[in-house]
Amino acid sequence: MVSFSEIIGSKDNEECMLRKGSIDRNGRFYHATQRVSNKEFIFDKELGQYRHNMLCRICSQRNIKIIFSVTMSNHTHDVLVAEKWRDIVDALRLVNTAVSHRVRKKSPTKYRNGRTVFESSPHYRVIKDIVELTTVGKYDYDNVRSVLDKGEFVPYDCFWFLERGIECKPYDKDIYPLLFGMTEKELCVFYRDNDYKAVYNAAKARFKDWTKADNDRLFKADVSVPWIS
Repeated sequence: MVSFSEIIGSKDNEECMLRKGSIDRNGRFYHATQRVSNKEFIFDKELGQYRHNMLCRICSQRNIKIIFSVTMSNHTHDVLVAEKWRDIVDALRLVNTAVSHRVRKKSPTKYRNGRTVFESSPHYRVIKDIVELTTVGKYDYDNVRSVLDKGEFVPYDCFWFLERGIECKPYDKDIYPLLFGMTEKELCVFYRDNDYKAVYNAAKARFKDWTKADNDRLFKADVSVPWIS
């Protein structure tokens, strides 16, 4: 089974993550979603590209790997992996601050009197096993396709980036075969040609030999700490 050191390029983290509220901080892989205040459509092509460039820069500096990243018109999806949950939180805080500053500068009157660009903070969903990680990717892929199929606009879609080849440090092309047994291009075809149920069933079959201990070693920061139910 793939080890975390193969994915992130460093030693396993031995620090136990503190947990608070409903966010499980003992993970390494997180699906983070961020909504714009009042569901406003603020992201155009330029702002979507700006956000992605900023995300890549900050993740590169902090040794965070990007598995998937999607910017819709009024919300974002990021599947990120790091040694510590706090690294991901800090990175997205910096990204959101930069995006907010750019939006406020463009529309200063609209965002005066303390009006915020984003909801208070991203929603973090810890990913606990390899099948879940595979289906999260399919969920994000379908999120994009459902909009494009309506003839609507998607400001930034990482899947076109993956289909055309990876040339960005936080996206490590060696990760996809390690995690999914497929190249990034093969993974996109897999998502394109199969519905969610078929992806789930294929992942269950592909990873049927993975034990709970195998998943815990990869997805937990501290294997001795149980997941929050």
